[in-house]
Amino acid sequence: MRPSVCLVVCALTLAAQPARAQGACDNLKAFFSKAPKIGEWAEMRMQTKSKEPTLSRVSFVGKENRKGRDLYRMQMVTTVKGQRQVIQMLTPWDMSLMAGDRDYDSEIVMKMGDQPAMIMPLKADQKQTGMFDLRKECAEIKYVGDETVEVPAGSFKTQHYSGPDGDTWVSPDVPGWRMVKMETEDSNNMVLMAVGTGAKNEITEKPVDMKAMMANPEAMKKMMESQKGESNK
Repeated sequence: MRPSVCLVVCALTLAAQPARAQGACDNLKAFFSKAPKIGEWAEMRMQTKSKEPTLSRVSFVGKENRKGRDLYRMQMVTTVKGQRQVIQMLTPWDMSLMAGDRDYDSEIVMKMGDQPAMIMPLKADQKQTGMFDLRKECAEIKYVGDETVEVPAGSFKTQHYSGPDGDTWVSPDVPGWRMVKMETEDSNNMVLMAVGTGAKNEITEKPVDMKAMMANPEAMKKMMESQKGESNK
C-alpha cells in the first residue's frame, strides 16, 4: 500500500459521521485537531509475501520549536534479522504534513545497529522523491463502515476504509497514526500488536552528517561490511 493511502485513511479517523458521509476529502483537518502525546507508542507487525514478519514501534519522542513552528520528533524502531534500526523524522502536525512540498526545515536521523547515527537535513521546498500530495489522493478512499476489530493489542472500535490498494481499519484510541489493521491487494499486511507509554529518544549521540559520511568511501565501506555481517547472523 502506498503511504498516501495509509495516511489519508488515518486522517479520517477523527472525522464526524456527517463528514464521512460527504466523502474522504471533506474533513482532513480533523486528524490534526488532536496532537500526538510525547511518549505514547504503537507496535505494528508487518508481513510481506517475500520476507519474514518484522515488528516496528512508532512513537513521538520529542517536540521542539523552530522558527516559531512546533515540530514533533517521530521515531520508528525496527529489528531486522537481529539488527536494530532507528529512524526519526522531524515533522509538523498540521495540513502541511499532507503536502508533497514542505514549507519548513526538517531532518531525518538514522541509526543502524552499532553504526554511528547519521543526520540528513531537509530544507524547505526541497523535493522529496516518492512524496505525494495526499490532500488530492484522498478522493480514492471510501468509507466502508464502523467495525469492532480484534487484534493482538486488544479489541478496538474502528472505522473501515477501502482504497485501490487495499483496506485499513483505524481508531482514535491508537497512538500515533491510529492504525489497527491493514490488508493490501499484494499481501503486504500490518496488524497492531501492542500500545503503551514511556517511549524515549533512542538516538542519544550526536549524529554525523550523512553527506560527509558518504563522501568518505572508507567509512562507508566499513559501515556496509558491518551491516552485511549483522544481517547474515
